[in-house]
Amino acid sequence: MQTSISEEDPSPRETWALTNGFLLVGLAIGVTSWSYATNMTFTPQWLVWAVAGVFAIVAILAFEWPRALKSRSDSPTETHRHVLIWSIPLAFLASSQVCGLGTRACSGVCHATNLALIGLGTPAALRLKSGRSVAPVLVPMIVVSLNPHCVCHAPVNTVWHRMFGGFASTCEMVPMAAGLFAVSALRGVRRTASTALVVAMFGVMAFIAVGGTLFGFPWQGCVDHPASG
Repeated sequence: MQTSISEEDPSPRETWALTNGFLLVGLAIGVTSWSYATNMTFTPQWLVWAVAGVFAIVAILAFEWPRALKSRSDSPTETHRHVLIWSIPLAFLASSQVCGLGTRACSGVCHATNLALIGLGTPAALRLKSGRSVAPVLVPMIVVSLNPHCVCHAPVNTVWHRMFGGFASTCEMVPMAAGLFAVSALRGVRRTASTALVVAMFGVMAFIAVGGTLFGFPWQGCVDHPASG
């Protein structure tokens, strides 16, 4: 019987990619949390602190997750496995609805980044589905997603803009986190907790999409562009 990808240990290259991916995503989310907490104003203000706290918790978990990559729990069921596999490109597609595509994007670079990540997420899913290593696709996904490209002037980007002269890496950090947790769950690394965090990342994107559309929250302040970046 052919062994599925979810029943194999992560390869050394995948472990390396996941480790560095989690550390970089944790750093990106941590900086964003700090920028948001120190620059955002919203009534009620406690909601600002709550959102910043959620992001800080995710950052801490991302920093901690590499510790478990060499240990495995039970593998996901076949249905569970397919859901996790296709959650990777779907996460970038969902994020593109928050940050915008085409004329709704903050800039041409944001538009291109969104499309590139949807494109990279699809072969990542196909490689996982066929039982091949995802490391060759995971590395460019991490590089593209966390490359500072967002020009939105929302408070979450204030600290980033000071460091990179008007660019930030906030747009794709949440779907990238979802992808990393999904691969972890597929590898049997803290399967239940990793899956729960994938669901949580989709919840964060839904919250951002609904809050931004209805209330300008949590990205309130992106006034120079037709859509939040």
